Amino acid sequence: MLLIISFFSVTTQSFEQVKTEKDENCPCRFGTILEYYPLATDEEPYNKIIENVPPVWDWRDVEGRDWTTPIKDQLQDVCGSCWAFGALAGLESYIKIWNDNPMLDVDLSEQFMLSCSPGDCNGWYWVLTLKWIKENGAIPESCLPYEADDEVPCENKCADWKDQLVGIENYQKVSPTVSVIQSALVEYGPLPCTMKVYEDFYPNYSGGVYKYTWGDLVFGHCITIVGYNDTWGGEGEGYWICKNSWGTEWGEDGWFRIAYHECEIENGVYYYTGPNYPADRPDAPSGKRWGKVGEKYTFNANTTDPDDDSIKYCFSWGEGNESWSDFVDSGEAVSMSYTWETKGNYEIKVKVQDEHGLESDWSDPLKINIPRSKQSNLNSLALLLERFQNTYLILRLLLGII
Repeated sequence: MLLIISFFSVTTQSFEQVKTEKDENCPCRFGTILEYYPLATDEEPYNKIIENVPPVWDWRDVEGRDWTTPIKDQLQDVCGSCWAFGALAGLESYIKIWNDNPMLDVDLSEQFMLSCSPGDCNGWYWVLTLKWIKENGAIPESCLPYEADDEVPCENKCADWKDQLVGIENYQKVSPTVSVIQSALVEYGPLPCTMKVYEDFYPNYSGGVYKYTWGDLVFGHCITIVGYNDTWGGEGEGYWICKNSWGTEWGEDGWFRIAYHECEIENGVYYYTGPNYPADRPDAPSGKRWGKVGEKYTFNANTTDPDDDSIKYCFSWGEGNESWSDFVDSGEAVSMSYTWETKGNYEIKVKVQDEHGLESDWSDPLKINIPRSKQSNLNSLALLLERFQNTYLILRLLLGII
């Protein structure tokens, strides 16, 4: 049984409050929340209109070359993970475009997003999906194969996943105008987007240019626009060519065409800029390997970013506390100080975050021993002497010496 998703806009509530309401108050299964309160940004949507764009465009055939990747199957009746499939379908094509190689074998892991992000098989928020990709990147399908199960542990990903990570510099909203979307499509590549799904589309669409004719709203959905055709229909009409994630038995071998302005398909369109790769894993920080309680010690770290981005360092001090540096240039060393208030053995580690939010792996640890301070040792010696004197007096009393 498919359940209808509720759409709402939030302006003042926290994400945790919204998530609680989503879980408790609305029957939101197998879909994506299309509307979400605006994130803090001063960026204007993409509004560019390219003059004389071709009347027909299809990234499956640009000058005889296919820049898309094969249709996948999210198993819609089992898991509402379209938010991951729609977002990554676009990124797979972008990686080909950025490398100027349509023959590149690109297959990204939706399970990585399903297992490691807050999203699950009940859906997720579209803008937060894109934000998560920017801050966490994507890994190959082979590193964590798809199981249509949001309970697969994130730790199941391959051991060298950080070495295979690819991210984006940013995501940019596109104004909901046909000519602007066409321009972004031609200039950048396939466009991840959202739409509303009605009963005549799922599961009943089998081909042709879709226009809503009957049925209730079923859920919000994420797909990728790969092309358009302005020659269909009358003046001002046309259709989008879209990639879906319901397998090749659905629609037109897994693809579909939809008329302009149907199902609010123009309202949640984005493109990516990039690529972006995480900074190199830093070496273990350098500094003293022993010290005293209450004294400040300084440690150094250094690494580079393959994209030459600005980076900032995070030092973990081994007792639950972390310290972040300011942003510095790639390759610039950073020094940070810390004071331990309790004796013990600690492991200091460091990682790096680039200016787009993508993080490196943690370094190997520098192990440091913090014994008691000199004053603590003197206090302990004084206490021991006091106990000895007390014991000596007691013994003398017992022996009748006093």
